[in-house]
Amino acid sequence: MKHLLKSTILLAALVSMASCKKDEDTPGEDGAKRISAQEVTSILGTIDGAYYLAQAKDISEGSLTFLNNGTQLDADQAAKVIIAGDYLYSLNYGTGVLSQLQPTDKNTYVTIKEVNVGLAVGTNRPRYALADDNTLMVYNVEIQQEKNSSGEVTDNNCIMRLVTVSIPEMTVGSVPTFVIPQTENAAEGATIGYDPTRIDSPVISGDKIYWGLMHTDVYDLSVAPPFRSPKQTGLETLVFDYPSFTNGTIIESDEASGHTGGYRTHSMHKDENGDVYQSNWFMDANGFDLSSGDKTVIMKITDGDYDETYSFNISDKLGLTSNVGTVGWYYVGNGIGFMPIHLEDEGNYYSEDSWSVARIDLYNQTAVKLDVPLSQLFTYESGIVKDGKFYMAISPSDSDAYIYEFDPASTATTEEGGAFTKGLKLDGANLHVEGIY
Repeated sequence: MKHLLKSTILLAALVSMASCKKDEDTPGEDGAKRISAQEVTSILGTIDGAYYLAQAKDISEGSLTFLNNGTQLDADQAAKVIIAGDYLYSLNYGTGVLSQLQPTDKNTYVTIKEVNVGLAVGTNRPRYALADDNTLMVYNVEIQQEKNSSGEVTDNNCIMRLVTVSIPEMTVGSVPTFVIPQTENAAEGATIGYDPTRIDSPVISGDKIYWGLMHTDVYDLSVAPPFRSPKQTGLETLVFDYPSFTNGTIIESDEASGHTGGYRTHSMHKDENGDVYQSNWFMDANGFDLSSGDKTVIMKITDGDYDETYSFNISDKLGLTSNVGTVGWYYVGNGIGFMPIHLEDEGNYYSEDSWSVARIDLYNQTAVKLDVPLSQLFTYESGIVKDGKFYMAISPSDSDAYIYEFDPASTATTEEGGAFTKGLKLDGANLHVEGIY
């Protein structure tokens, strides 16, 4: 079994795709002029499985339609969007192509540059995140099986591949690789143990960088993650010194169980004190498996290790009759965050309107469910903080969608009590809003 992380440097043999770059001040054929992504709010939505970006100047009122509006994104399976500076970046989850986009004053988006970052990390479905204003990180975990003389799988080597992309230039750096060790805690649970098959939700605090881990029993590779079972026990986080990416280790806690990497919503955030707060999630082949007493929690990580004196049990604090799950949350500031929560009693986590939103207070360890319409938030990607308020879209399947403005200072649960207000109205029916930027 592996105990140390080793690093080797591979050269990235990547060639940027054809650039669509045009002069900033020269209108395109449709008369559209490029503008900064900071000048508008971009809204990501899916219609019958296709991904579209549209934009709004004001998200606190009015209405916006996606009908004959916006720009369709390349998305073989999904489009994952990040905003940085004047641009949006969209990763085609299915080809590994990263596109740099810029909005125009005609409510469209122009592709400036593209590069296939999936080639660097060995998959057409990489994950990525913003390290700082000038750097994107793209990463993947590759499983390399070890077999005996009879051809039987005896172990799995989990190789983390990481590449940085300088932005806005879109230049790809070298590719360090790391062998991720399997801890004894993880090894106890399955045929060959719960190998870390996915990393995500990286957060940098001081001289450390943390990645959440998704563990699955990779013995049966015909079953796609995260649906392999049984579930992982305990919590684990991958930690490196930053920016050197040295002294890699895995820290552990037995305060709760599950994955720590989030899904499309990040699971880890840093507060003003530099402490990292992390949520967990867990699934089996049928979705969230909460029947065995698993709890949704927030854990605290300080100076490279779990703070075992802190355990915020979201499930208990909400006090609901339904079991509660999540795949991540959003930090606003001063210890306040907002968490999409799945209510098991309301239906399937993916195909039904079974999600609500909770206001969480990290410092006082309180959590309340807000009286917003139920919707599907499993695949929701992004909310924004603006002028001290938190904004995210909620799009029920049977009514119009709205961008909601949440007041972090309010401890109320209803619109009448001041917890939130409905802002920009969006289409209903087959539109599902995935994020705002």
